Amino acid sequence: MSFAILPEVTALKAEIVENRRYFHAHPELSFQEVQTAAHVAALLRGYGITEIFEQIGKTGVVALIRGGAPGPCVALRADMDALPIQETADIPYRSQNANAMHACGHDGHMAGLLAAAKILHEQRAQIAGIVKLVFQPAEEGLGGAPAMIADGVLEEGPCGPRVDAIYGLHLWSYDALGDILCSAGPVMAASDRFDIDVYGKGGHGAAPQGTVDAIVEAASVVTSLHTIVSRNVDPLENGVLTVGMINGGCNYNIICDHVRITGTCRSFKPDVQETIKACMHDVCCGVAAAHGGRIELAYKYGYPPTVNAYPECVEIVNSASARIVGVANCGKPQKTMGAEDFSYFLQARPGCFFFVGAALPGDPRPHHKSVFDFDEDAILLGASVFVQIIRDVIGRK
Repeated sequence: MSFAILPEVTALKAEIVENRRYFHAHPELSFQEVQTAAHVAALLRGYGITEIFEQIGKTGVVALIRGGAPGPCVALRADMDALPIQETADIPYRSQNANAMHACGHDGHMAGLLAAAKILHEQRAQIAGIVKLVFQPAEEGLGGAPAMIADGVLEEGPCGPRVDAIYGLHLWSYDALGDILCSAGPVMAASDRFDIDVYGKGGHGAAPQGTVDAIVEAASVVTSLHTIVSRNVDPLENGVLTVGMINGGCNYNIICDHVRITGTCRSFKPDVQETIKACMHDVCCGVAAAHGGRIELAYKYGYPPTVNAYPECVEIVNSASARIVGVANCGKPQKTMGAEDFSYFLQARPGCFFFVGAALPGDPRPHHKSVFDFDEDAILLGASVFVQIIRDVIGRK
């Protein structure tokens, strides 16, 4: 498959790969991206960009590229944090930090946005508006996007002008290199967490009479939870409930009096989300009554769904992508029950979130796994689309 990667991006390939591998070898966890942010800021200064704002949303970096004529402000975003995973891949740029790994492609996101920044700064005279570069911390569960929004990244103020539209991408190891997936509507799910505390009445394993076995009680909860989606959610809708952890018991011959069950719920629509939550409450109440125990449910709302609600922004991405990979390889729909805090940006501003196929040949190397990796040419594709979006939206005609 041949691509029309922008020549300016191709010229930076060695630098892009070097930057990506530096970030990969030096990962930092959410809200701990101190050295990562410093390195990003230093590279931006090296490109000649002077308006750089640090410690936005705690450890984020924002920079401005002012065009040669007035116009709208368009933001481009890359996330910076790593995951608490010990890398096992045998690669020369393997993580040097224990229990920290770029296992979701954020190293590539940063390298791609840096390349786009360098090109756009060099060609700023051809821009009628302002490009706001957003290097965001803590996407992996701790909410770096709302933290940056709280610090004013989208508004007129210390971080520059008010953002009119924002675009973000995700390198996607599940799809082939050359595919750019972008569609209107929900593309990533709401991500909620639940903790269920199951209380019984302990005793000797040889004398169960008079006890309430919290393990048996919890087993009934888990079995019932897994009927919620299949029997209460419209089959034409989407919902997931997963029990990820069960902890309880202290010895082989003691009837347990407390079990904790922890998991996640995913959905695209609020009515599905609320149906799952309500049914979980009913299950907990019913099982507790049946067993004579007590069950407490703590349901925590997480990231909202990521929704491409502006068809005109989707069309901008697909038009830019078509120039890079061809019409046949872009505009494909993509929905995943994974979650993304880019959702908060899209709740506040028009914009679009899209996926760039990045699969390596051979065995799959999925996201959030200790062997995760991707085809580095995907970074060039993403950077090219970013540059083309700016040219199409605020390029001087």
